[in-house]
Amino acid sequence: MMKRTVCLCLCAFLAVLPVCGCRYRGDARAEIENELESARAENEAKIQAAEELSEPGKTPADSEETEEIAGAEGNAGAGQDAVTPEKHGPITDWDGITSSNYTLIGDRYYYTVQALKTMPAKGGGYTTTGVHVYVYTDLAQGGMQFVCPDPLCSHDNPDVCPFTAGGQSPCFCPAEDGLFYLGQFGGNAKIVKADLNKGTTQTVYTGRTAMVGILGSENSVVYLLDFDSVTDKNTRTTQTTYHLLALDIQTDEIRFDRIVPEGSWIVEIRSGRILCSTVKELIEYDMDFENPKTVFSFEGTDRIGDWYYDENRDEFWFNVLNQDDNSGHIFRILPDRTCEQVPVPADAVYCFQLTNTKIYYTPFAPTYISDNPYSYYGTVDYTNGKIYAVDRDNPEGEPKLVYDCAGKSYLRKDYVIFGDDLFYGLVKLELCTDFATGKEFYTFSTAGDYPKVHVNLATGEEEIFRFE
Repeated sequence: MMKRTVCLCLCAFLAVLPVCGCRYRGDARAEIENELESARAENEAKIQAAEELSEPGKTPADSEETEEIAGAEGNAGAGQDAVTPEKHGPITDWDGITSSNYTLIGDRYYYTVQALKTMPAKGGGYTTTGVHVYVYTDLAQGGMQFVCPDPLCSHDNPDVCPFTAGGQSPCFCPAEDGLFYLGQFGGNAKIVKADLNKGTTQTVYTGRTAMVGILGSENSVVYLLDFDSVTDKNTRTTQTTYHLLALDIQTDEIRFDRIVPEGSWIVEIRSGRILCSTVKELIEYDMDFENPKTVFSFEGTDRIGDWYYDENRDEFWFNVLNQDDNSGHIFRILPDRTCEQVPVPADAVYCFQLTNTKIYYTPFAPTYISDNPYSYYGTVDYTNGKIYAVDRDNPEGEPKLVYDCAGKSYLRKDYVIFGDDLFYGLVKLELCTDFATGKEFYTFSTAGDYPKVHVNLATGEEEIFRFE
């Protein structure tokens, strides 16, 4: 079973985000955050400080392929406190659950927040952009810490701190023995191994092109997804071939390089099996991409959403979405490879989370906000801010409303719940201008500052974890 899941940068393989002329809505932060003022009042000073322009970061001299991480001193995973920890009791309800939505090792929940980086702009002045920073929360202690172990690092400049991903989707994988793998893009992409015990970073793989994905790790192997493209000059068509690679953690060598079946993308690798999705079905292969078995067939424009693998019961759970008709359902593949729908009390499920005892889910509840020339559906709030829970062994039972932020902030699909701790990203609502028509429209944005909201579901207390 793949013991670590990761934040993939596969979207960078599949799509290019449109560019629009946007300006922040002047009161967007006030509308989103001030509704939470009673719980967040103590964070106001930090919020103001985080929004102040910082000094541009210094660019260091070119470094060797293997570099020391200043201040590591063998302290694996330790970092500078960004938020004062509070004691929380460890809960193991997610033991044995592998997820597409979070990376969890022991009591450490790994994720990214987005920092504001200010740098000189062409023609004078300064420009501010968002930089992804790798962090974690110790669920037994609370708070947020940087993965980067250097207490003097500003953590806001990819040229200085290896634990950032400026301008790219974050791509990382915590692994065993204090190892942390991350992608660095531009030119030919690199996979860097950071050894937090030794305090070093080292390039362990250079990609064929500018992007490499990290799929996860299992049994001392990190799985990578690379690709190459060949363009026919006569027909001007491009053929792209994807490769699954196994990087040996101990030797830094590639164990195998296998071509992914055309038209498929890898969903999960577990226990000697590879689960792939096409536009029509979910197919399970062995590790050589042989002996295919169709375990689920999609209808129309359905697509796979969240997924979870339960190693304790050898069950694969996933939901299927269709935004054309706002439908969604949860399914599970049983150990005998048969598939069945899970009957939770909702006509349509937008997203969900599985634990050993609970199913947390959010029904489709679309609220139209604005036209959007870059989205077929417009700008829509699909969740209405609600999360429900039912007992896993009695999914048709009475649901419990565990959280409701409707009207206060916008709940996305990235929320996760560990015991009494809820985490989700705080998005902004932007007012943009369409270059083609000059019309204004609203859209959700994670540009610039993108912190995590932490909610104690037992007490109702809320706080913001943000880079400072």
